[in-house]
Amino acid sequence: MFKAIVFDLGNTLIEEGSGSLLPYTVSVLRELKKKYKLGLITNTLPETKKENVMNLLNKAGIGEYFDQILVSSELGFSKPDPHIFHLMLNILDVKPEESVMVGNTISTDIFGGNRVGMQTVLIQPEDEYNRSEWERPNHVIKSLNEISFIL
Repeated sequence: MFKAIVFDLGNTLIEEGSGSLLPYTVSVLRELKKKYKLGLITNTLPETKKENVMNLLNKAGIGEYFDQILVSSELGFSKPDPHIFHLMLNILDVKPEESVMVGNTISTDIFGGNRVGMQTVLIQPEDEYNRSEWERPNHVIKSLNEISFIL
């Protein structure tokens, strides 16, 4: 049984560049928040502060849904480093097998989540990946609103 869902930010919840919410983001987060702890891990540029990420999330209307937000530039390590995933799991007080990593990038989100024993969900609008075992997600969805069928 899952207790926590951890999300990537760019092109998973918010479109990189424009800062616009991707379809279904608010409704999915609202529903998931009722049943799960929610975390966010984002790889950022070195000069990006957590305050910048919080401002973006709050402007988009989704900051309130997250129990914890980890920003790589403030930690000194980033996805797929296992440390950032373990830190999130420790803060949320869940085991890897009780959690799901949701993201759009095989090399960081899926590879990192798989390495620590999380279930992984790749948001992939178009079919394109056929990778190694560590890069293979447990599930692939085309849109965020499909996640409820997996959980």
